[in-house]
Amino acid sequence: MKKVLLVYPPFCTPASPPYSITYIHSFLKNNCDHNIAVLDVNLEFHKLKFADYQKSYKDSSKWEDYEGKTKEYHQLTIKTYAENNKKIRNNEKPEFFDEMLKLIKDKNPDVVAFSLVYSSQVFYAYSLIKELKGVKVVIGGPAVNKKLIEVADESLANEIELLNFIEEREIDHDSLNFETSPDFSVYNLDSYFTPKPVIPLRTSTTCPYQGCSFCAHFTSVPYFEFPLELIKKTVVNSKQKYFFIIDDMIPTKRLLRIAEMLKPLNVNWTCQLRPTKDLDFDTLKTLRDSGLTMLIWGVESGNDRVLKLINKGTNKKDIAQVLNDSHKAGIRNTVYILFGFPTETEEELLETIDFLKENEEAIDLISVSEFGLQKGTKVYNDAEKYGIKNIVEEERDLLEPKISFETVSGLTREEVKKLKGGQKKTIENINKFPKTMNFFREHMFCSI
Repeated sequence: MKKVLLVYPPFCTPASPPYSITYIHSFLKNNCDHNIAVLDVNLEFHKLKFADYQKSYKDSSKWEDYEGKTKEYHQLTIKTYAENNKKIRNNEKPEFFDEMLKLIKDKNPDVVAFSLVYSSQVFYAYSLIKELKGVKVVIGGPAVNKKLIEVADESLANEIELLNFIEEREIDHDSLNFETSPDFSVYNLDSYFTPKPVIPLRTSTTCPYQGCSFCAHFTSVPYFEFPLELIKKTVVNSKQKYFFIIDDMIPTKRLLRIAEMLKPLNVNWTCQLRPTKDLDFDTLKTLRDSGLTMLIWGVESGNDRVLKLINKGTNKKDIAQVLNDSHKAGIRNTVYILFGFPTETEEELLETIDFLKENEEAIDLISVSEFGLQKGTKVYNDAEKYGIKNIVEEERDLLEPKISFETVSGLTREEVKKLKGGQKKTIENINKFPKTMNFFREHMFCSI
């Protein structure tokens, strides 16, 4: 019998247990007799480094000066991550490295499997992998890159490949048990930086829409919906009350079935959606009555030309109606806004600002980002169509190349940054929750 340790490395926000290794843990337990364990090294690092913030975030009734505290915390994490990444670049040990390495070695594993979801996890994972001697180290996840592949023993695409690696043979696919219900009892849920545990759920393998031109999340992954009974089992067995469905999007019919399943369980839940017109008031009220208290909407723009370029499948009029119906149904609305989509003009960006002001009663928190070009997206693959020219890929030490570009028309990157900065106060005046809850959406969720 082998000892297999699934590791989630620093750095990302320690707001909830990682879904990736939790799911893999349950899948492996269902399909082999080996000793399978999980270790959230990201959480362990933050517990050591930011113990005072962990303690203060545990009790929302004592969130005095939440905005100031979280701004300070965010600045400290940025500084901490940057300093440690610099150390790793210079072949130095990052902070708490010996302690984190010991946590892994104390499990005496035969196989260590790293799950890398964010590029920010690459650095610390790289340093740990190099020091793990005498064990097999494998990696997987969307943030895996060439540098990590060079130091790991194997890079694997999914849980089935991991099972084959552990068993050292090809497993008959038809013999596998896919009735996987993630078990979150493997963590000390009270250690996360939230007043109440927030459990991540995934109800499908990828985005069913797969249309947004700036997104690469859905590439090469077939869409498959997990059985509702397995999702219900996860919710019931967790014995928790707050659930964050982390799917990129959920079709409305499926959403209503999820709501029907969750309503008798008396839980609170949230998810991410596109504001499409089939989400009318009656539908949103049904969702609210099932325990859906907060929605995160992929609005992106308040200009129809830009929305059409993004291929969002929405329009300005319908978005306004959906947001207002959601508000009337008693749901809190967070909206994603994307500035600087290729060829967007100053007038179009300001139209988005006007849209937000016109619908401010229905908006509780705005999350603004700037367009960045990513490989694998429709924009990247057909750059000329989207008005993009002079794409340059700048090699980096441990990260994928940095992509820069120019546009044939519209705002430059510098102009986008300037306009974004100029609209900062306007956006903050619309927000009904502290803007720093964009770093901790679980805090907003728990405070409703």
